[in-house]
Amino acid sequence: MLTKRSGEELLNALTTLRADLAAVIAQLQERVGGVRILGRVRELFLEQRDATGLALQLGGFDRSIIEEAKFPEEGGDQIPVLATLPGHPAHEDHLVAHDAQRFSDWIGSDAEHLAKRVFHKGNQQLFIANVNRLPAEDTLGVDLIYHHVSRDSFILVQYKKMVQVGAGRSEWGYRPDGDLDDQLKRMRQVEEACMRLEQDPPADYRFVHQPCWIKFCKSEQVAPKGDALIGGMYLTREHVEWLRGRPGLATGPKGGELFGYHTVPRYLDNTTFTQLVQDGWIGTRGRASDIIQAQIKASLDGSRALVFAGLIGDDTTQAERTRERRGGLTG
Repeated sequence: MLTKRSGEELLNALTTLRADLAAVIAQLQERVGGVRILGRVRELFLEQRDATGLALQLGGFDRSIIEEAKFPEEGGDQIPVLATLPGHPAHEDHLVAHDAQRFSDWIGSDAEHLAKRVFHKGNQQLFIANVNRLPAEDTLGVDLIYHHVSRDSFILVQYKKMVQVGAGRSEWGYRPDGDLDDQLKRMRQVEEACMRLEQDPPADYRFVHQPCWIKFCKSEQVAPKGDALIGGMYLTREHVEWLRGRPGLATGPKGGELFGYHTVPRYLDNTTFTQLVQDGWIGTRGRASDIIQAQIKASLDGSRALVFAGLIGDDTTQAERTRERRGGLTG
């Protein structure tokens, strides 16, 4: 049996002798070991796939379809995740006419990379759109905006990439930069606008009624198997700002700040975050529709790709959602 190094040397020799075999060998390697995330196009596709799967799970829908998303070729052109899934694109006549027109107006039609899809479950429909106006190399990352229509509530999740750091590159972390400062400022403005729109008394109760979250997620070298979401830490905008400047976040001889599993003592993971959103404990409370269009525009104007999701239909009870989770539908 060949060692790993000998195997790599053999493959390199084969591709040197027969360059036409490189694509075939790469496909075989990905079938065995998973899709390699090389290049900005695939990095962005993976984040968009994760946000699309997260949107499905937030709505209580089966996310297993994202397993069938077809990654672009290494060095290939950018393509929306939804455009690679089996089935048919969104037909807006399946939606309530008012919501269909409203979603279309919010998203617009001028994006170079745009795909839409409607998913059905009982009397609920989940509209999802993947939107990006820019080339992959000019796109800073992905934003997810999830809108629960019957609750008139929304959340914004912004993706930030953690890389391997520390001795032996054994830890994952994100070092703040000027982009984070700009995004936190934008998030504060969003939350101030939401506060001005809240009813008195509020229309509903939330544990967290501010909409803005950051998902610090691992910069995967290989795509997660199946429909698994990227591991990561969910923090509110307020929590991120609270942590900054505190001793526990400082690492290294120069005291630079680092957000990582070893520096952030408490955070929400995929399971906890999605369940709290599903059950209505997280999200704005009332008149979300007055502000979402502006947030879609802000994401796209801020050089970010967007996954927008709108859940339409009567809200399910917590007992119904619990039965679905126990049945493995949204796990």
